[in-house]
Amino acid sequence: MSSKKNPARSENNQPDWIGSVPPRVKEVFLAAVRAHSSGNLAEAVTNYSLALGLRPEDPVLLTNLGVALRAQDKFKAAEACYRRALAVKPDNPGALSNLGNVLRRLGKLKEAVGCHRRAIELDRKFIDAYYNLGLVLQDLGKLDEAIRLYNYCLKFKPDDDRVSWDKSLALLSKGDFINGFELYEYRWKHEQLKARHFRQPLWDGSSLNGKRIFVYAEQGFGDTLHFCRYIPLLAKAGGRVVFECQTELISLLEGLDGVEEIVRDRERLPDFDFQVPLLSLPRIMKHDTKSIPCECPYIIPPAQAGFPVHVPQGTKLKVGIAWAGKPTHKNDHNRSVSIENFLPFAWLPGVTLYSLQKGPESAQRDEAGCGMLVRDLGNGCDDFADTAKVMGQLDLIITVDTSVAHLAGALNLPVWVALPYNPDWRWMLKRNDSPWYPSMTLFRQKKPGDWDPVFKKMLNSLKFRIES
Repeated sequence: MSSKKNPARSENNQPDWIGSVPPRVKEVFLAAVRAHSSGNLAEAVTNYSLALGLRPEDPVLLTNLGVALRAQDKFKAAEACYRRALAVKPDNPGALSNLGNVLRRLGKLKEAVGCHRRAIELDRKFIDAYYNLGLVLQDLGKLDEAIRLYNYCLKFKPDDDRVSWDKSLALLSKGDFINGFELYEYRWKHEQLKARHFRQPLWDGSSLNGKRIFVYAEQGFGDTLHFCRYIPLLAKAGGRVVFECQTELISLLEGLDGVEEIVRDRERLPDFDFQVPLLSLPRIMKHDTKSIPCECPYIIPPAQAGFPVHVPQGTKLKVGIAWAGKPTHKNDHNRSVSIENFLPFAWLPGVTLYSLQKGPESAQRDEAGCGMLVRDLGNGCDDFADTAKVMGQLDLIITVDTSVAHLAGALNLPVWVALPYNPDWRWMLKRNDSPWYPSMTLFRQKKPGDWDPVFKKMLNSLKFRIES
């Protein structure tokens, strides 16, 4: 993926016209590059636009403006810039690969493949184009091809952390957990994660013999719920576990088997002998798809949590739903849907729908006029312990890829998960079950962005369940 922060050209790699233009054009262009390189995107866009007012058909300016707009998530505008740059100079490999990147984000995967392949034809040494092509092929489920391209890139750029990171996701999606989790350590090179440093050594898998080990959650709620299954294994290895997790999960996980002490995220820590990030445990324990801990439930909600769920007369099936994940998640545009996708389930006599949705997207229930069709439970839950206790009173959970899916799976509740065409690595490809959660059924898109067949299949499955 071409950098979202840096322009296609820099002051040290200036366009060939820079010495022959009026001083005002040069001044504005260099100001734009400086702003872009420092991450001041708004100023960069302003200055690129000013420069384009003076040189409206310049492909370098158009391409740089497209890169800055893409970094602001203005994908259609970025696409327009790249296409105009290519109309002026069709054989521009940089503009072609950048167009491929924005088409990928817009879900136009096959067209994106064509752009990257054409960029490679024009410049066989354009390693980023090979990498960008690998990303799109990975989205298309062509994992072996993507991995071959990543390996090729690493021959020329062995220190390119982006490539190793995406290779790890491809390997994990294939079910190659041994090699995939080894490379998954490159997540610490990712800009969204910051490595933590301790004087105590990283645990290497050796016997703990009563030593205290500090385990810390590192990503989202779903990741914590997914991998806290490893805590009991640490206790079995002789460890006294101090577990740090998000505040919203404390009351749910403080009774987790093997936890000696639980602390809030970034709270002052007690003494300990070893430390380990939660998602490094599968690598250290060398688990593959057959040896991962998959016994469920491994989470039991506290007795005092939650509240009784009201069940209307005539209800045959109580179904909890969640339609949206965290908006800041990088793949949220692919995984989240609208509450309206779930409304056909309300057609079925005897089905009562309950919203488990939290956060701003819970407002869709009222905005879409669904108040009488979907009963709200999510906004009555103060934390995950409440949600877990409420979910346990339902017959089925139907959700997109959110923490609700992981919570239902960890509780061993029947759960159906609607997945995008290119899902998160943990759901792998093609299979309709999960090696992580025995009670889970996966419903997958057959085409990128096409949710209708997914929800029709779930509707038919729901009808069959009621009839039987």
